[in-house]
Amino acid sequence: MRITLHGVLAVIAVAILLFIIAVSAIALCTKNAVPGSGLRKIDPTPAAVERTREGTAAFTRIGQLRTSTKLDGDEQRTVIIVTPWLEYAAGDDSLYEELDTKQRSLRSAIAAYFTRFTEADLKRRGETLVKADLLALVNSMLVLGKVQAIYFNEYQFFD
Repeated sequence: MRITLHGVLAVIAVAILLFIIAVSAIALCTKNAVPGSGLRKIDPTPAAVERTREGTAAFTRIGQLRTSTKLDGDEQRTVIIVTPWLEYAAGDDSLYEELDTKQRSLRSAIAAYFTRFTEADLKRRGETLVKADLLALVNSMLVLGKVQAIYFNEYQFFD
C-alpha cells in the first residue's frame, strides 16, 4: 500500500475537523459555551424611541466619533468608533438649540472621555456605566435643560 501526501493531508484534515466538532459538542453539552456573550445589546433607534416613548425627542447630530483609548500595558492604543445620540424632552426648543450650539464641545468631551481609559478598563466598566458617565458629563455641560438618556448606534473597538 502506497501512502501519498494527499492521503496524509486528508487524514489530518478529517482528524482536525472531528476534534473541533467534539470540543464544540462537549462545550455546548456542559454549558461552558455561551454563544453571543461578547455581543452588545443593540440600543433602540432614535425613531423607535420617539415613537414608543411619549414626549421624547432624539438629538442625533453628534454623529460618528473615532477616538483612541489610553495606552495600555503594551504601550498600545485601541481605536474606538462610537455614534452617540441623546434623548431629551420633546418640545424643549431651548435645549435643542443649546445641544446644537454645543455640538462640537459635546463631540470633543465624549471623545476625551474615552482617552482616559484603556480598552480593558472600558470593557470592565461595561457599556451601562460608560453611558451613565457620559450622561453626567453631557448634562454638566448644559444650562437650559437636561438630557434624559444617551444611546449608541455604534460602539466598537478596533485593535
